[in-house]
Amino acid sequence: MKKLFGLLFALLICNVALADDADFRCFKSVGLQNTIRLQFSFPAEDQGLGHVRYMNGSAPIPVKKIGERTVSKVPGGRPWVFEMTWQEVGAQGGGKYIIVTQGALIDEFRYVRQKDGKVFRFEDDPDATGENGCEWKKQ
Repeated sequence: MKKLFGLLFALLICNVALADDADFRCFKSVGLQNTIRLQFSFPAEDQGLGHVRYMNGSAPIPVKKIGERTVSKVPGGRPWVFEMTWQEVGAQGGGKYIIVTQGALIDEFRYVRQKDGKVFRFEDDPDATGENGCEWKKQ
């Protein structure tokens, strides 16, 4: 059974690694002494999994969208505001990423750690955006 789980997890990681990284965003933490940097890769429409890659992480963490709700309907033809919840899948810890968007703008990005409920807030890090993913400079 452990071998089967290991094989399934490896296939999941490979699938995530092969996903189209064209739609990704770079983020950095807000309010922490030691800044956390991450890349959130949104899946293509026909794929169910995205992934998160941390600056000093060992491997991408697969994430699956588990919820989406309309926060507000904006009049005048502007995009509505949505909140999406993404859950880590696999043995990584199971935290959640909550993202509030309006069109292409990300108004809020936070991570809720499963083990203790601690919330980490992030902001866009456009200086880290490279052609094929986030390119972080040595800090």
